[in-house]
Amino acid sequence: MTTQPGKTPEGLSPRPLMRILGDFANSQILDAALEYDFFTLIHKGSQTANEVAHEAGTHPRATRIVLDGLIALALIEKKDGRYSLVPVSETFLVKGKPAYMGDFRHVALALWDGMAHLKESLKTGKPLSRMDTGGELQVWEKLVIGIIPIAEPVAKALCDILGIGTERKGLRVLDIAGGSSIFGMTILTRDPSAQVTQLDWPNVNGVAKKLNRERGLEGKIRFIDGEHRSATLETNYYDLVLASNFCRFESPKGNRELFQKAYAALKPGGSLVVNDFLPNEERTGPTFALRFSVYTLTHTPEGECWTLSQYSDWLKAAGFNSIESHSDIPKALPGTTLIIANK
Repeated sequence: MTTQPGKTPEGLSPRPLMRILGDFANSQILDAALEYDFFTLIHKGSQTANEVAHEAGTHPRATRIVLDGLIALALIEKKDGRYSLVPVSETFLVKGKPAYMGDFRHVALALWDGMAHLKESLKTGKPLSRMDTGGELQVWEKLVIGIIPIAEPVAKALCDILGIGTERKGLRVLDIAGGSSIFGMTILTRDPSAQVTQLDWPNVNGVAKKLNRERGLEGKIRFIDGEHRSATLETNYYDLVLASNFCRFESPKGNRELFQKAYAALKPGGSLVVNDFLPNEERTGPTFALRFSVYTLTHTPEGECWTLSQYSDWLKAAGFNSIESHSDIPKALPGTTLIIANK
């Protein structure tokens, strides 16, 4: 098909491309609204732009413009100058509600700086900043909270798959880089007799301890301050080792070493569980995993979303057998997969 210069082929529209190029603004609009609790204020009764601005301490005209921007994102509605929440905002964006996921913005926005320098990473193959360092990073204090809404459904699914609290009780569990400890807390909710240990940086463990208190689980998890590359782990001790949402930040060598260390820590018959976003073998989908690999490009020297065959090769090399995977997980992000390997 040929066209004259300056003419668009019939049936084609540039709108999808314009939407992709302009989508960066949407996340900023939503982030600003969450920063000033607009959804929570509307839920509590502030219905006009002036009322919201007064309670939020924001500029009235600027508040009106951003609120109208939220209408464009289908997150709120307006009638006769009064704003109201749509069901998705009422459920997920009101602070204090059980399904609140506004903190997930910290996960998305933490990737912005690196993505802003994607062209440099494309040229050099190197990230602007790293999220896979061996030392504490303050950004993870917010990230681990933001990850809870996407991790908790997976933690519940794992308990169902392994029969934790029903067929299996009293497991010794090691959660490597456990973050918010959502996996540990979920396991203890299913089986209070489980013995959970979390290994993570001191600042992240501090966040997890606060969450444990809020969920009535203070003192139920043993916390070890450290990092998996350098920490000394008990050998032949654990029934279950968890590696959730961080193997994508590791290099192939890093994952092989991690799996070898986990194998040594497990009792015979114990299991290592890897939870991450996996693309298919040809890397044509799921789209979320493909996009996330670009994020890892801009924040790690060698990380990306790895395929099941890659994980299987590394796990077998570490000595694991009977490797199985579960990807049909309710309420999980596309590509989310649990890989269970037995010693």
